[in-house]
Amino acid sequence: MHWSKLTKITTAAVAIVLIASLTACGSKPAGHEGSDPTIRLSLDWSTLIAYHAPIVLAEEEGIFEKHGVNVSQSFTAGSKDAVLAVGTNQSDIAWADLSTSAASILSGLPAKAIATVQAKNSQGLTVLEDTTLNSAKDVVGLRIGSTPGGSDSTLIGAFLEKNGIAKDQVTIVNLPGNGKFAALMAGNVDAISGQVYYYVSSSVAEGKPAHGKSYSEMGVDTLDHGFVANDQFLSAHPDAATNFLAAYREALQKTIEDPAAACAKIAPLSDGALSVKACETQLELWLPLVTPVDDPAWGTNDLTKWSDTIATLKTFGGATGSVEPTAMFTNDYLPKKVQ
Repeated sequence: MHWSKLTKITTAAVAIVLIASLTACGSKPAGHEGSDPTIRLSLDWSTLIAYHAPIVLAEEEGIFEKHGVNVSQSFTAGSKDAVLAVGTNQSDIAWADLSTSAASILSGLPAKAIATVQAKNSQGLTVLEDTTLNSAKDVVGLRIGSTPGGSDSTLIGAFLEKNGIAKDQVTIVNLPGNGKFAALMAGNVDAISGQVYYYVSSSVAEGKPAHGKSYSEMGVDTLDHGFVANDQFLSAHPDAATNFLAAYREALQKTIEDPAAACAKIAPLSDGALSVKACETQLELWLPLVTPVDDPAWGTNDLTKWSDTIATLKTFGGATGSVEPTAMFTNDYLPKKVQ
């Protein structure tokens, strides 16, 4: 697997397929058939980053193969595009922010969340040491880097609305996912929106101390990362979905047991985007946010959490749609509990 050469699913490509699917007069989207499909997995970033380590381990160490699944991966611009790729049948499963996924599924995208992995939300704002960020009111006047098509673009609107901050009281600077950090380092923005642990650790690695605040600390507590699958794929290949999750869970446990080994595996495959040191720091901060593999509730989608997230997105994030929360996720494909 040449990870740096993976297919990139672009926003424009997703938009074209979405329009086509909406005008197809009810015809089924083109897909793959057969009893043993290659699962098309879309990732939520344009390069490999630390929390992709379990996926990389599952591929590189034969764990997917052990569980009877073959997986092809593709990069996207962010969670929104990763989920849209699933809904438009460009991929079967996405690793994505579930709050962003909820906003898309709410509007009728034919997809469901099949597992919640990251139990605690770490989306928020990161600033350098000399910028004050003690509460939401400190955001007024800041230039904030955000990624259209990324998970942060969904939540930042909810955060501003929830805290009574008008859009003209901040400057949103649209940047690609892999361009936000560089913009912060160069002083082109005052803050960046995204996974706080990731950007703080990256800043420290660059010798520039940083700090941040999660949106949950500032009034917007929502779902975080997990897996979303295409409805048609789930109907046609339920065992493949379960086996995929079992393989991921096993690889996640290996990552938890030896983060350094996981980083030694993923860093050389990141095409220079991730150093071993940065990876280790990020995993040290990310792994405590995930549900432990031996927890009987691992992967479970919680109705209360989904309902609260949807209410927040509708009230403060401009999300629309009438899909019921119970139709937006399923726990039917989770693997058997670890004994």
